[in-house]
Amino acid sequence: MITKANIKTFLRDIRKNIFCRGQEVDVSNYKYFIFINSKVSNIIDQVYPPFQKGFFPKDEVLIVYKHHFESVKHIRRDLDKYGLVGHCIINLRDIPSVENKIWFYSHNSMYNFSVINKNLYSKHVWIGHGDSEKIAYYKKMIRVFDYILVTGDLAIERFNKHKIFRKEESYKFIKIGKAALCSVLPNKIKSENKAILFASTWEGAMEEENYSTLHLHNENSEFIKKISTLLEIKNIVIKLHPNTGIRDSKLIEQTLKTIEGLVALEKNIIFIAEKTDWVYSWVYTRFQEKLEYREKLYDLDDYTFEVGVSNISAMASMLDAEGMKTFVLYDSEITIQERVESSSGKKIDLRNLSVLEDKVLFEQEQRKGLISYEKDWDSLSQEKMFSELIQLVNNEKLDKD
Repeated sequence: MITKANIKTFLRDIRKNIFCRGQEVDVSNYKYFIFINSKVSNIIDQVYPPFQKGFFPKDEVLIVYKHHFESVKHIRRDLDKYGLVGHCIINLRDIPSVENKIWFYSHNSMYNFSVINKNLYSKHVWIGHGDSEKIAYYKKMIRVFDYILVTGDLAIERFNKHKIFRKEESYKFIKIGKAALCSVLPNKIKSENKAILFASTWEGAMEEENYSTLHLHNENSEFIKKISTLLEIKNIVIKLHPNTGIRDSKLIEQTLKTIEGLVALEKNIIFIAEKTDWVYSWVYTRFQEKLEYREKLYDLDDYTFEVGVSNISAMASMLDAEGMKTFVLYDSEITIQERVESSSGKKIDLRNLSVLEDKVLFEQEQRKGLISYEKDWDSLSQEKMFSELIQLVNNEKLDKD
């Protein structure tokens, strides 16, 4: 008897054979998994940092990704480029069901529940994609994970501030520092080409999550001009959040005016985006040959980044983790930006640049809590750190050496 359920199953199998054939592996060969369900073309770039640092072993972690026409070819390309292993699924029913394994999650999505429900006898660990003060990072759904990897005490304080976890759930936090979780730049190769990285965030999915300052286009270029003059830097690298202008289309023109102001500084401007990216389409249309274009920030090893400029975001934490001078731009007239205390870099109010003193501009202090760990993780190699993390998650006895 033919039923709707039978037809759906039949069509799903056809799609699987067409779109995932040759893109599946034997999941029983893996102990560790990462799940992604995204239409964003650069999603692999967002989960790659722990692999790049050597924290995740490339041949032991399987990336399970749901097929989307918008992103699948980019996912497969980047998996090959970075030497990662992927497993394609057509819908959430195809999520592997395994026992006594460990799943890692980089995005706080409701689809994570589907993975957890199919893997009740495995452990589930939140890694995020960078450390951030954004309120969106602290949603209560994060409580479903068995463990939360954080950079240090301040990250835990922020969770406590948002009342996400009960006191008796403090065991869930594993403090491992920034090194393993935060990385956006190529391996450090000293180049004579010093550069400023301008990496602004987007306007958020709702106004209550808006940490962008791209609407202050004159102030953005004025601040970049100030630091580039003080440090005699001739190169500016622009890396916009890929979602910039998606919720608020007015931000597109404001962003273009910001870039216009940077071009007017007569510096060498490098714009980072893939040709298929949403932001590339309207930036290239306006500026075309006035900018140099590169696809990946990871590949920009012919520049040495002296300064990172961002907003309240995971990107700011990543830049700070690289050891560069980091500035966190904010708009004091936007309440949510004014009240957030940034633990990364130096917070700069673009509304009050006139009172900014050059002599104290580069005085940056390490915030208390960022380097206070339960274990001296810094003395471990990334490989050893991952090994000890697995022992903690599995409640095994740690090695003494």
